[in-house]
This record gives sequence, C-alpha cells and structure tokens, in this order.
Amino acid sequence: IIATYEYLPTVTFCPEQPRGAKGMPEPTPSLRRIGLMGGEGSGKTTLATALATALPACTVDERLRAFVDREGRAPRRDEQHALLVEQTTHEEAAAAACRHPWLVADPAPLMIAVYSLLYFDDDSLLAPALGHAGAYDLVVWCRPDFPWSPDGIQRDGSGARDAADAIIGRLVAEELGPRGIRVLEAAGAADDRVAAVRRAWQR
Repeated sequence: IIATYEYLPTVTFCPEQPRGAKGMPEPTPSLRRIGLMGGEGSGKTTLATALATALPACTVDERLRAFVDREGRAPRRDEQHALLVEQTTHEEAAAAACRHPWLVADPAPLMIAVYSLLYFDDDSLLAPALGHAGAYDLVVWCRPDFPWSPDGIQRDGSGARDAADAIIGRLVAEELGPRGIRVLEAAGAADDRVAAVRRAWQR
C-alpha cells in the first residue's frame, strides 16, 4: 500500500552544517534516503539489511539500542531529546561517509518521538523529528504482521509494538501526509517488503 503523497526534495545532514531548532542539523542536498519506522520487532533491521544489498545502500543503526545495551535500562523522559540529536548526528556521519547511492536509516529519528509519545505522553520532540523526516525520499512504515520475537530488555512485548504502530498510523495521516512526505506501508515477508520498496521507487 503506497500513500499517494507528494514528497519533499532529498536532503542530507553534514557535520559542518549549522544546527537549527533543538540542536537538529540543517539540511543540504545529497544522496537518496529511506527512513524506516515501526514498533519493536516489526522487521526494520531485517529490511535494512536486505536493502543494503538490494539497492545497494549504507545503513544507519539505532542509537537507542546502543543506549539500552550500555546503560542496562530504557531511557528516561529527560534523556529522549539527547537520543534524538544523537540518532540524527549518527545519520550525518553515515551520510558523509556513504559511498553508495542510498542511505537507509534504521530507524528514522522520528521513532524517538514516537517512543516519547508512547511511554511519556510527550510530544515535544515531534516538531524537530518531523522536520528531519522531510529528508527522506521515502519513509517505510514496517507493519506489525512481521513475526515478533523477544529480545531481552530491548523489547517490551507485542502490545508495545502494536501501540507504537497505532501512533505511527496517526502521524502518517495527520503529519507526514500533509507535509508531503512519501510513505510506503510495508507488510509481509522480507522479500515482499524489498520488492515493495523497489516498486515504490519506480513509480
């Protein structure tokens, strides 16, 4: 299912660029980007790995996962903004070093704002995260039909995944669509999702 939205010009983020609202980097034109969204265990990393080979693409890993590994706990509300900036800055560095035509963000920094809404009922990160989402040629919304599996303290359960998916659905309808950001709903097996991304780009 592909939302028929117009999308914004491709932009990337370079370390030497000035920072705007809430410390987020300012955009400059560069390589093509895909941002992945989806709750825990929705197949984002599986899709990113497959796209890295299929496109080919560089991938950007998740700083939230690194935080949980390092601290042995989930972040507090007051740590969410720093994670948003860290994820975006991590994407800058990957974009600057990327030698492929595509960059896949696993996930888009907007997922930090989704988790802030889910766990803290805090929408303060939405504005900068949505501004960053305009960087993507395509946002891929990974649906929760992908088989869920536990991953220690990294995951809270299929219920949390479904709740995150509901928030993403609202953001797609109320925020991403009106901003002209192109969104692909990806469901099914990994190969089906890769094929859907390919078809979306060919349209």
